[in-house]
Amino acid sequence: MKKQDGINLIDRIVTNGNLWRAFKKVKENGGAPGVDGITVHELKSHLRKYFEPLKKKLKDGTYQPQPVKRVAIPKSDGGVRYLGIPCVLDRVVQQAILQVIDPIIDPHFSKNSFGFRKGRNAHQAIELAEQYYQEGYRTVVDCDLKSYFDTIHHQRLRAYLEEFITDKIVLKLIWKFLRSGILDKDIYIETTEGAPQGGPLSPILANVYLNKLDRELEKRGHRFIRYADDFVIYVKTPRAGERVMTSVKKYIEEDLGLTINEKKSKVCGATSATFLGFNIQNLMGKLDADRVKLLNNDSKIN
Repeated sequence: MKKQDGINLIDRIVTNGNLWRAFKKVKENGGAPGVDGITVHELKSHLRKYFEPLKKKLKDGTYQPQPVKRVAIPKSDGGVRYLGIPCVLDRVVQQAILQVIDPIIDPHFSKNSFGFRKGRNAHQAIELAEQYYQEGYRTVVDCDLKSYFDTIHHQRLRAYLEEFITDKIVLKLIWKFLRSGILDKDIYIETTEGAPQGGPLSPILANVYLNKLDRELEKRGHRFIRYADDFVIYVKTPRAGERVMTSVKKYIEEDLGLTINEKKSKVCGATSATFLGFNIQNLMGKLDADRVKLLNNDSKIN
């Protein structure tokens, strides 16, 4: 893996153009204020007031993010998903870092990874699933990671990041964001693992971590699709599926330090598997319907 030899990334992050572009993106995205209560509408004047001290703190690595504000989002299964909302200034800093590191890191990601990446989407992931099915891979190993974003191992993540980034200040800043803690109402919770969902950096950090899984699956010659923490492996027989499930589970738990959700993970036929809310059987029906419609239109023209 080629590193960014000798390139001082922090200088690119703190340029006026990059920081104001990050501000614009954060303002466009909107969202709730963090623990300091400052809204996106107040952000511009706040940023102007502290712009030069902010740049200095970023450049020398002394910038200290505030804890993220915990928000519980109800899930369809009755549980809750926790978001960590950074304060708006921290969102600008994360976005400014992202704008510089994403073009460096993303090209190294697997072609089978579709989530949180420019130019890649769920539709393309579903098309690849249909291709595997047509090629005769009709058994799915459906792995569900238990509380993935909450269980990312910080030291491992830092080591994975160092494969792409050599700038110590940038690594230090990202580490501070990982360790900034959570404020749940008035209770401060220290963060020793996980990357709270809600900040601009969370998606790329999640992909950096699971890039290790992608490369392992490629090394083993598997046909797979990953969208963020959802991934499926396509094999030809249920017996092969059970074997793959056992070996992949071992790798995920021993090498990546993550946990497989036994209740939600399964080996099943491709037509009964749901991935990204879509089912191959529905897809096949839709394709057939589209073909019939196309044939009918052709016959009317002729």
